[in-house]
Amino acid sequence: MGAGRLLVWALVMLLVAAPVSAQSPRAPAVTDKADAFADAARKGDAAAVGKLLDQGVDVNTKFRYNATALSYACDRGHLEVVKLLLERGADVNVEDTFYHATPLMWAVTPAMGRKPQHAEIVGLLLKHGAKGKETALMGAVSAGDVEMTKTVLADGGVPADTLSDALDAATKAGKRDIAAMLEQAGAKPFVELKLEEAELAQYAGTYRNSNGVDMVLTVSDGRLVGGPAGQRFTFVARDRTRFKLAEGPPLTLTFRVEDGKVTGLLFGQGGGGQLFSRVTGGRP
Repeated sequence: MGAGRLLVWALVMLLVAAPVSAQSPRAPAVTDKADAFADAARKGDAAAVGKLLDQGVDVNTKFRYNATALSYACDRGHLEVVKLLLERGADVNVEDTFYHATPLMWAVTPAMGRKPQHAEIVGLLLKHGAKGKETALMGAVSAGDVEMTKTVLADGGVPADTLSDALDAATKAGKRDIAAMLEQAGAKPFVELKLEEAELAQYAGTYRNSNGVDMVLTVSDGRLVGGPAGQRFTFVARDRTRFKLAEGPPLTLTFRVEDGKVTGLLFGQGGGGQLFSRVTGGRP
């Protein structure tokens, strides 16, 4: 993954961090056939993958950091292996325990180098129910991958906010062909909602998730600033309870307000993410 995407993954990993005991890098006990299965998936040997599956190897066997053969094949752009694994019931939403990345994320941001086949792999994963379409679109736009962008848009169902974020990213990067494609799909330029600092102040404070990770937010120059574990990100208002990262992936803060008081927030994308509860007396 590129340096910018590694920063994003580091942030996501921090938010979903489990206790150290649950993050063991050790691979589950596997058979020699399972090891051969993983090796064949990495090499793109579809014939060997099929033979080993016929011999009883579980298509969803987990290896080091709970990675699966589908993750390996998606990362390396082995289209025929991906097709075979999907036909045999591979889990498209399994996450490894190191990057917390799904097969879709490996296809969108391959560590082993981008290939033309990656765009088709992304389409196949989406058709088989892969989650993370919003991140896939942003990744494709960031990489300047026209075919992958087209593939994600063709699948439909991309939220208007994500289309807007993608258009903003493409425009800033000078990717006119992708920007035109997004506009044709209905993307509108993002317009920041300007809020008074007094209104923003109600969101300042400390929030904590179930893993004990704190997110501290303050107000600076008419925007919310902060993040988990001392990180400093700038968030701009979509509306009065939702704020997006000013620069970067489509991550959003959605504040929970009960009886006129801010009690917590959801940090994530596409309606999912990590819940943080407000810490009473936490520092602003």
